[in-house]
Amino acid sequence: MRSPRVFAPAILLCAIAPLAAPAQERIRNHFDFDKGFGQPGYFELAVLTGEGKANWMVLPDTEHNPPSTPNQVTQTENERPAGSVAAAIRRTYVLRDGTVSVAVKRQAGIAGLLLRMAGEKDYLLVLMAQDGSLEVTATRGGVSASLAKGRAAAEREWNVLSVALAGPSLKVSVNGVPVLEAIDPAPNAGRAGLATQGPGAASFDEFVLEIKE
Repeated sequence: MRSPRVFAPAILLCAIAPLAAPAQERIRNHFDFDKGFGQPGYFELAVLTGEGKANWMVLPDTEHNPPSTPNQVTQTENERPAGSVAAAIRRTYVLRDGTVSVAVKRQAGIAGLLLRMAGEKDYLLVLMAQDGSLEVTATRGGVSASLAKGRAAAEREWNVLSVALAGPSLKVSVNGVPVLEAIDPAPNAGRAGLATQGPGAASFDEFVLEIKE
């Protein structure tokens, strides 16, 4: 008769396997290899709510210390309606859970992240104003609702806005400091990208997706 000890390693592996961490994919856009004064590569451009034009350009910026030099990407159109949301949406990738972050320049425009975009009337926004005011909103079927508001100590020239998504839970931090939490009532998978609302230029650098599968 064979000893039952022969099967012990297989049993042990079966016990350990369910504890393995979920697979994670990391995508980074720093815009430094994009053509200057052109549109950002790998992104689709759209105006999601309200009327108004938007103009996205990759710009050299060696004077204002973007997180990765020499380029950053800016929505340059200053005269935009207050309710108009302009977005640069990352192609190819879809995210439900994971972490999305971007460096946002402290300037007049209200700027941040577009998340879980299933369509032009179905998405989340996490936007930050020049004074550090933050708001998370959900748009479902074209109807928008505020999920949470807060304020960050966003006093640097470039501030890193980060959102961790896990099912209905959203945790927002700025420069590594937790600021607010929100509940997404309908956590679906969707695309992610850069977003700005209303008038004023908005500049971005170091857009990073960390997708949990």
